Amino acid sequence: MKPLIGIIGQIDHSRNRLFLDKTHIEKIAAAGGIPAVFNTAASPDEVLEHVDGILLIEGPDVHPHFYGEDPSGAIKYVDVDRDEFEISLVRKAVERGVPILGICRGMQVINVALGGTLYQDLNEIPKAIKHDWELKLIGPSQRVHGVRIKMSSKLYGILKDELDIEGTNEVYLRVNSFHHQAVKRVGEGIRPVAYAVDGLIEAIEGTEDAEGFIMGVQWQPEYLPEMEKLYEAFVRAAAEYRTRKLELERVEIEAELKEKLGKAETEEEAPAITEERDESHHSSETTDSPPDTSQS
Repeated sequence: MKPLIGIIGQIDHSRNRLFLDKTHIEKIAAAGGIPAVFNTAASPDEVLEHVDGILLIEGPDVHPHFYGEDPSGAIKYVDVDRDEFEISLVRKAVERGVPILGICRGMQVINVALGGTLYQDLNEIPKAIKHDWELKLIGPSQRVHGVRIKMSSKLYGILKDELDIEGTNEVYLRVNSFHHQAVKRVGEGIRPVAYAVDGLIEAIEGTEDAEGFIMGVQWQPEYLPEMEKLYEAFVRAAAEYRTRKLELERVEIEAELKEKLGKAETEEEAPAITEERDESHHSSETTDSPPDTSQS
């Protein structure tokens, strides 16, 4: 069976609806996964009981409260319920080794969940290039700035066949960009592996000792053809997690059945053992030689 990928949708509170760009669903399906959309009505534990991977997508600003700051005037809009849900979901998923892919805001959520901080607005960065392009004005697939990827990274290993390699330590590509917040201090268990020309972190991934697949990109990969490899790697990791999970469940079920059978056999043997002891005791009482009462 294909791995089930949980996607956390966006909530439109004014219209009481849940929505997301269908391209996310199409990319997961094309990569071999089964997409399933969740909202904050479910608990993180309930979601993780069913899914084999988590896809975190774009959305509102992460409220600064979750990394120890008050909101500046640059904050646009927030969804605290979604923040709480996704941050808890990431922490629990990391503990269980569930694969995670974060896109745009999703990358920022991963970082905050693991103890990192964000730039509330890119104006905080001296000489920052433009990252907050208007989707409606330029379209989703325009490549508006360059990104350099470390060749020692898992991300490079995933994308290398699709990239033009010019250097010995880094490779460059051009990406789309629709964000005004970004990773500032990197959280625990992850590392930065791609940067914009202004030094802004554009991708993160799990460190070597981190369990499972953890990846986040600041751009929107669903609109860039070469990024299909990223979705395939994510879904493949989810399939491997599903296999491990099913094997563990099988072992646990077999151990439970063995324990029950052992208990049942013990309960069946107990009366027989008691009966055998009773018979042995009775035999010893009736077969003893009677005292010799005869007289000479």
